[in-house]
Amino acid sequence: MSTASASLRRVAVWTIPVASTVAVATGVLLAARAGAADLGYLLVDVAVGATYPVVGAAMAVRRPRDPVGWLFCAGGLGLSAQALAGGIALATGGPTAEVAAWVVNWVFFVGLGPLLLLPTLLPDGRLPSRRWRPAVAALAVAVAVVTVLLMLRDELWVWGRVSLNPIGVVSTDVVAPAFAVVLVAAVLTGVGALVVRLRGGGTEVRRRLLPVLVATVVLAAAVIVDAILPPDPPIGSWALAVALPLLPVATAAAVLRYRLFDVELAIRRVLVVVATAAILLGAYLGTVAIVGTLLGAGAADAAPLVAAAVVAAAAAPLGRVVGRVVARLLFGDRSEPGTALARLGERLEASGEQGSPLHDSAETVAVTLRLPGVAVVSSDGREVSRYGDADGTDATSVPLRAGGVVEGELRVVGRAPGEALSRSDLAVLDDLARPLALALAADRLAREVRASRERAVVAREDERRRIRRELHDGLGPGLAAIGIQLDLAVAAPQERAEPAVGRARGIVDELVGEVRRIVHDLRPAALDELGLLGAVEDLALAAGGSAASVELEAVELPPLPAATEVAAYRIVQEALANALKHAQARRIRLRIEPRGAVLHLAVEDDGRGIAATATPGVGSSSMRDRATEIGGVLRREEAVGGGTIVIAELPLSTEQRGTA
Repeated sequence: MSTASASLRRVAVWTIPVASTVAVATGVLLAARAGAADLGYLLVDVAVGATYPVVGAAMAVRRPRDPVGWLFCAGGLGLSAQALAGGIALATGGPTAEVAAWVVNWVFFVGLGPLLLLPTLLPDGRLPSRRWRPAVAALAVAVAVVTVLLMLRDELWVWGRVSLNPIGVVSTDVVAPAFAVVLVAAVLTGVGALVVRLRGGGTEVRRRLLPVLVATVVLAAAVIVDAILPPDPPIGSWALAVALPLLPVATAAAVLRYRLFDVELAIRRVLVVVATAAILLGAYLGTVAIVGTLLGAGAADAAPLVAAAVVAAAAAPLGRVVGRVVARLLFGDRSEPGTALARLGERLEASGEQGSPLHDSAETVAVTLRLPGVAVVSSDGREVSRYGDADGTDATSVPLRAGGVVEGELRVVGRAPGEALSRSDLAVLDDLARPLALALAADRLAREVRASRERAVVAREDERRRIRRELHDGLGPGLAAIGIQLDLAVAAPQERAEPAVGRARGIVDELVGEVRRIVHDLRPAALDELGLLGAVEDLALAAGGSAASVELEAVELPPLPAATEVAAYRIVQEALANALKHAQARRIRLRIEPRGAVLHLAVEDDGRGIAATATPGVGSSSMRDRATEIGGVLRREEAVGGGTIVIAELPLSTEQRGTA
């Protein structure tokens, strides 16, 4: 379709709500001037004619093949036509009034009847399944039959005035029950269809359809009340006037929040206009009625002028107020970042009690800012929280950074397809990113601690198994062999005893070497021979033999726990290896000194540094595990001018373990 044709189609579609509004306003004015006795159902016409066509036009423009929008338009046009015809019937006379009175009694059902089948088509314009086709077809036929019966019933009712129908051949006593049965059957079918969709769908489907189901249930109750109760007092018409507008409002809310029909942008722009126009229309009618009551019949001509003046004066400020209210409903708390942060903090605190501190954090962000899709993704690509669909190509990513480290990202989708987030939205998201990044970091550290403990347990058991195997397969048979040789030496003559003792001596030498090997595997021998500083100096000399220069800065150390010595030695060993092998450093500086109750250890290099997207490897995890398992901490930072600094703080005494 060409651009000109599309524009012409949009203009044609938007003439529907304009014509409906004009028809309703004209009918109300004519009926008020004619002194209508019963305005209950005229109120229903106003409620439907002012809401249904606007929502329907917004949907029909964007999705012309979807029947939902057109049904909304048809419903609004049908009841708007009734309002206009009723006003003409009361304000005129002769054949024109008779024809208009006849139209009043059936034209509303041309729009209302098919409209009652609308819930069976939500949310995608299709029936729940093929099995629903016979029921909906039967109801469609019943609506057509009742429409014909309304045309041919023997009485004409126009806002409290009853007259004979010139072509009436069917008694009202027959038409009224048939009308009530079809009406109730239609709304109950709609409720049943929605219930079937809710039961057969997942959580997302339930969230989408719950507002529509509530509106449909309320509408069904109003229809049943109107069908059962007598017309005086007009409780049924009042209930319908309140319940009928809930359906388009619920549908629009579902569209805006869950992107059902891809028409959010159009509806959003119309909501302010619709709400303002509805309030102004009510103010106009109320002013006309009040002025007419206070000043009497002589003020019939002045009342519309006074009402117009009131509406003109209130239009601008009312539009601003309605705009702020709609903005709050649609965009949430983006104008109040403090409120948004408070809500997120409460949710993180509550989620922490349930397990992960990020539980449902995406839903909090989405609901707070009225976003259809939000996801919180960790730096390793793991999705830790999700709400809606946040995988679209138009998703915006906000980095989650804590302590200079990118812990993940916050992915959000705009409120309408192709619509970018505003600066206000991005500013609030930046504020929300800080606590989310801290929560991600806390979650990552908690997972690392758990994994470290698991690896420590596994390593301990593996080491026990290895030592048991070494003792069982090496020392055990060797000691048994020594015993056998000594027994032979004791029992044998002198000339045969000496070879047995020599063999026993050889076995002892082998076992001594085996014990030394086992002990070296348990703890580096350099620590016992040279101490921590001497062992580190050996590591520095060995590393300095390569292309890099290594400087050691150290002071006299107090006696250290064995676990602290081993952890410090292995951390330095691994950090030097990383600097030479991965960072390709040219200059490395080691610093070892006691600071208060901890041993401060730093390995700084001038290598390539840490990439922003780097994932900790086995060596980095091993260093962190050695620090945390004795109650210390380890972190990596970017050095000034480039390179990396590995910093470890280890307890100086066993009493500090677990509190450092």
